[in-house]
Amino acid sequence: MPTGYGNSIEALHDLQSLNDITDITTSLAVLQNGIEYSFVEVTCSDGVQYGLQAYGNEALALNKAAHEIIPVEKELPAMLIL
Repeated sequence: MPTGYGNSIEALHDLQSLNDITDITTSLAVLQNGIEYSFVEVTCSDGVQYGLQAYGNEALALNKAAHEIIPVEKELPAMLIL
């Protein structure tokens, strides 16, 4: 089902305004084919979860945007390390 978002960063900014980031890659992963990968999980107050994935240049932007949203003093319950 199409979402109407131009990229994962737009989706993150829309979702984060009312929800919490509950998982994020701590740094960019590099897949076997050499492409960078990043993952961010957003959990809504009703328990619905969204997984945002990005590859290449968008992966760097998604990872940076998610880390900027999370307050320094807040720790995620589980960090995903690839």
